[in-house]
Amino acid sequence: MLIGIDGNEANTKIRVGVGQYAYHILWELYKQNKDDHYYIYLKDKPLSDLPSENNYWHYQVFGPKFLWTKFALPLHLLFSSPKIKLLYSPGHYSPSFSSVPTIPTIHDIGYLNFQKEFTKKDLYQLINWTKSSIDRAKHIVAVSQFTKNELIKTYQIPPEKISIVYNGVSAPPKISKLTLQKVKAKFKINSPYFLALGTLKPNKNYPFLIKAFSHFLKLQSSKALPFQLVIAGKKGWLFDEIKIILQKLGLTHEVVFTDFISEEEKWALYHGAIALVIPSTYEGFGIPAIESQIVGTPVIASSIPPLKEILKDSALYIDPTDTGSLIAAFQKILDPDLRQKLINKGQLQSAKFTWKKSAESLSLLFHQLL
Repeated sequence: MLIGIDGNEANTKIRVGVGQYAYHILWELYKQNKDDHYYIYLKDKPLSDLPSENNYWHYQVFGPKFLWTKFALPLHLLFSSPKIKLLYSPGHYSPSFSSVPTIPTIHDIGYLNFQKEFTKKDLYQLINWTKSSIDRAKHIVAVSQFTKNELIKTYQIPPEKISIVYNGVSAPPKISKLTLQKVKAKFKINSPYFLALGTLKPNKNYPFLIKAFSHFLKLQSSKALPFQLVIAGKKGWLFDEIKIILQKLGLTHEVVFTDFISEEEKWALYHGAIALVIPSTYEGFGIPAIESQIVGTPVIASSIPPLKEILKDSALYIDPTDTGSLIAAFQKILDPDLRQKLINKGQLQSAKFTWKKSAESLSLLFHQLL
């Protein structure tokens, strides 16, 4: 079977979110493939860390780059050879017209609830291009049951038109004590710390997290062991507001912002943390929770449907609108027995999510559709 993939999300040097998803899916499809021919369409030549071409894996690079997905790609599909049987997109966007069936991947539709997070241009594309992709799709991939339910409710899509292909997690690299020490020194982490990971944006609920952490610290003031909160991710547009909160609360040293971090730094921070904290009001999946669990670090998570779907009973849940519930969770997670219970459950739960399984589900879907 001849299968086309829009590979541009994977073909970037700095991969976050959809870029990580696309990169790992490409590699797993490449490793698992035996009989199908994959054609990976790009607007720039493939980076050196993408799979190498072989008899079953082919790159086609073409332009023009401007509005590539909307115009260059569909024209290429119409006039080029060989003729593929379907086109898979790891992201939301499919061509505006297509001579072959399309399958977009919808990660979440949070942009409808958090429109102020986006520029007018990006919001226009997310709303209109996503809807166009959905309307024209032969089939749709959702990364969770929660996202599938959102799509059905918002766009009145028949449930049988949507398949769930869960995200995966890579095998974590080995992190030495020296590496962890260097990472902690780089970011001035000198106390036991809680970790939050993700770009500073409203759905991550970081002002709520910081206020709860401030109250937690006051409860610990009579104890010798101090704590820090490390927020790892791009500073985004919320940072000025958060700086004001930090100054008011007197937490400029207790709360550490790393900005963008490398893969090694990310895994090191997971390894060293007391717990990962996800106080989000909205998520599509929650990959950091699974990554944290796979290295044996417990998770404090908002009691919202997508996180409960992915984590089941392996996390300590909080109400993301109730500061008291997070303060209590900070205290509870210090208990050795509870920590070990969550660590054990977390490692069992995280083992269910691998990129290998994700690619197997996708490959099976491709064959079922044709």
